[in-house]
Amino acid sequence: MSPRPSLASRLAAAAGAPSPVPAPAAPQEARAPDVDKTPSPVAKARRGKTMIAGYFSQEMARAIKMLAVERGVTVQALIGEGLDAVLRQHQRHPFGER
Repeated sequence: MSPRPSLASRLAAAAGAPSPVPAPAAPQEARAPDVDKTPSPVAKARRGKTMIAGYFSQEMARAIKMLAVERGVTVQALIGEGLDAVLRQHQRHPFGER
């Protein structure tokens, strides 16, 4: 199986320029992993967390975003408040996560 073309060669082809000559690939076992050793701040904030998502109307999304801006909080904080309210309504312990 041949490797996928690089973004640089694809952009060059789209622009009509000759694609750059790729460097010879190292053997698979000698190649370093493509993993960044330093975690980004976003990854650290998400560590141990799971995304909960849903699909809503554009009007709902707009209203939530506007409320978040008006209150100076994130949409995630508003969603956390809402989920805490649902948990309280059903006699469950809220987590207070934001």
